[in-house]
Amino acid sequence: MKLSLSILILFLTLPGLYAQTIDEADTEQDSTESLTFFDNFYIEAGGGSQILFSKDVENLDNKQRLTPSLSLSVGKWFSGTFGAGIKFQGYSLNGFSTTEGTYTAAPDNGNLFEQDPVRKEVTINPDGTYRHFIRYTNISLNFYASIVNLLTGCKEHNIFDIIPSVGIGNMHVFAYKGVPKTNTLSANFGLTGKFHLSPVVDLNINACTAIFDNKFEGRIAGTREYENYVSASIGIVYYVKSRKF
Repeated sequence: MKLSLSILILFLTLPGLYAQTIDEADTEQDSTESLTFFDNFYIEAGGGSQILFSKDVENLDNKQRLTPSLSLSVGKWFSGTFGAGIKFQGYSLNGFSTTEGTYTAAPDNGNLFEQDPVRKEVTINPDGTYRHFIRYTNISLNFYASIVNLLTGCKEHNIFDIIPSVGIGNMHVFAYKGVPKTNTLSANFGLTGKFHLSPVVDLNINACTAIFDNKFEGRIAGTREYENYVSASIGIVYYVKSRKF
């Protein structure tokens, strides 16, 4: 989890990299107001569903492929248009294995499917295939921008916003039902529709994807070097102090 710790340390040092001031919209006065760390600082909790895209997983039906997704985020807007945050997302993914591939948890990374430790923990189909269960968390540092504020300026009466994001993270898979514990770098991309409900509460509709190494769940199959999941969720955002932009 060294990468996760590095992400957290980087985020905590970000406020010191920004000189934060805002101009007061007053024709008779031209002054600035210093912002503290907790101004425009938020916490978001969300939940939804996700689906894994990997080799052979299309053999599962849609009900088996869709799994729950939970998330918790903390972040801060440094201006009316740009911000950053740390996101913890995870819970479960469902994958599918055949009798072909390389198993990183088998002795000497063997390619004999009989050596795959997951086979002792799951139901094996007559043809030797099986569904495997992945428990994970993806911890990422993300940077985001307000499209509406970039195009129209920061206005208090704006009740809707579109926010793209990009980030880097650590995809941690827990040891579970034969799937080995692993850590791999993840690239994260998201798009959020934000609705302002009150000065301190927002409703977010989130769509995101994370891309990571093919062997993240202990099996290397096919020619793709990377696999990914896509999730959709609804989140409630609470601002520690009222927004000042």
